[in-house]
Amino acid sequence: MTSTPITTFEVNVRKETFKFNGAHFVAYPGFRERLHGHNYTIGIRLLGSRQLGQDGYVLDFGDIKKVAKDVCKRMNEYFLCPMYSDVLEMTVYDDNGKEIEAIEGKSGNGKTVKLVCEDGSTFTFPRGDCFMLPIVHSTAEELAIYCWGKIMLELDAKFLLKRGIHTMELTCAEANGQEAVFRMEIPKNGTAEDIKKVCDVRSYIMTGRLFRSTPPNYD
Repeated sequence: MTSTPITTFEVNVRKETFKFNGAHFVAYPGFRERLHGHNYTIGIRLLGSRQLGQDGYVLDFGDIKKVAKDVCKRMNEYFLCPMYSDVLEMTVYDDNGKEIEAIEGKSGNGKTVKLVCEDGSTFTFPRGDCFMLPIVHSTAEELAIYCWGKIMLELDAKFLLKRGIHTMELTCAEANGQEAVFRMEIPKNGTAEDIKKVCDVRSYIMTGRLFRSTPPNYD
């Protein structure tokens, strides 16, 4: 008796248009980078089953490209502001100088964003120049989690599951040869609530001082 060979299908999409430019600095207890920027790019990999859809696709490349470009466009040319930082004191002020709640994304309330760092450094940005992110550090790793969630929501997890797609991998690169990869199975129920839950960046942060006692020297 001849056994059927094990086969699986997957698609990988990386385009020059999957990019966003952003300013940021990484900060954690005892360390803060200087303010700088990157030309970020992302890539998407979808892992499917041993069968294709009736249309012959794992998923149409056009669907992936549209969603990826939309997510990148929304984040392009902003200061990437981590809303859940444990070392940055962030305050958003309205037009009258009154403190108000920060809202995720590029739009929303506020006129000014003030950041006070652990070392006493202070940054003041126009609210319109900031993209508020539900992350702890503006690292490529945490940006990959954020982008995974946004792209998954727009691709529609339930639709992907019906097509036999079980896992998505998101690559976020700061530069050529310098990238972070986040890979995760799609939650079985595929609901928006499930996607948001598994993309809570704070659930992936280890506790304890698991970093260098001497900050890295980038000079």
